[in-house]
Amino acid sequence: MKAEEFFAEIESLLELEGELETNAETLIEDVLEVDSLAHITLISFVKDELDVELRVEDFAKLENLNDLINAIGADKFN
Repeated sequence: MKAEEFFAEIESLLELEGELETNAETLIEDVLEVDSLAHITLISFVKDELDVELRVEDFAKLENLNDLINAIGADKFN
């Protein structure tokens, strides 16, 4: 999966279209504020699609979506 596809999936899953443009610099707090289930949705998506397990606590260490990609593993994004 390419990073751009990942961002598009996040927009779709969290229904962010028109509310927030997602890219590497998009702040995690902005993404997670949109939906109270965002943590669970993102954790499930990352586990199912990228086979990486994240915890809610992991998000406290992330500033932007690029940090999320690095936490998942940049090698998963070609």
